[in-house]
Amino acid sequence: MVGKLTPDNLMSASRIPQLLGLSPYATQNQLLSEMIDHDEGKAPEPWEGNELTYWGNVHEGAIITRAAELLGLTDVEVDINEPYFHAKLPLAASLDGRAVGTGIVRNDPSRGIFVRDGEYLQLDGKTVVIEAKSTQAQPEDTPPPWRGPFQLQAQMMCAEADYGIVAVLYRGSELRVWLYQADLATQSNISAAITDFENRRVKKDWYPLANPEDGNVAFRNVDDGAPPLAVEDGEVQDAIEVLVEAKRLKKECEQSIADAETVIKEYMGNHEEARTVVDGTDTIIKWPMRNTRARPEKITPAKPAERVRQNTLTIKELKQ
Repeated sequence: MVGKLTPDNLMSASRIPQLLGLSPYATQNQLLSEMIDHDEGKAPEPWEGNELTYWGNVHEGAIITRAAELLGLTDVEVDINEPYFHAKLPLAASLDGRAVGTGIVRNDPSRGIFVRDGEYLQLDGKTVVIEAKSTQAQPEDTPPPWRGPFQLQAQMMCAEADYGIVAVLYRGSELRVWLYQADLATQSNISAAITDFENRRVKKDWYPLANPEDGNVAFRNVDDGAPPLAVEDGEVQDAIEVLVEAKRLKKECEQSIADAETVIKEYMGNHEEARTVVDGTDTIIKWPMRNTRARPEKITPAKPAERVRQNTLTIKELKQ
């Protein structure tokens, strides 16, 4: 594993699922915000990775080597220390591996080989881009969009390759390999998404919000001089009414839970467990002890004052 090679201020193949709104881990607006911050000289703190990424890096070479063996690839390269740049688009890619095909590769699920969109591919003499992944997930029939397929299409665009594989090591014990051809429709969608992204980047034109937290990414500051917005009938009015009612019900439910727990705890006293039947189902109520670890004294480092937007909406009903 060579490490990140692509420039921080350029769209990279690994960010394509996020760009397309297909990542469960980060939104389009988070990506856009990161790039706008970079343009304004506010680069984010570098991410050092975690235990999962560490072991993924450790296993990467073995994943690539074994995948090449399964497919009969030769001239396998693992430590590729130069990024690839698209000829026309602001897009870069780092390759985990690269190899050359030697013949026909057939679909063979019993050996963990899956040929996408066909039963076989003729790879004789063809350059094959390799993307290696390691995950704790259970083995899948098809890797999800964020686990390689769209990243691979962008890598093929940058490397001008017609074939590529996504090799995934599941739970450290099962390797599955998917062989892809360059997909012109997918690559066209990627090209259009990059062009749209760059336009939004210049204009600071945010994507539709993916979730409530996304609002704090797109609209981080309050315009102190702006007058209150008047909300009339429509989708926003409906949403406000839903929010007001849901918060009221939530408050009532929280109070009901607190009242019920008070009665139950008084009844249980020093007992750890109580048993009953609720709606015909045997039900166990537990009030156990829990152990905490000893922790050394910590001194919280000083932080400068900052003004950030509140995460949740505050609802105040004015008395008539």
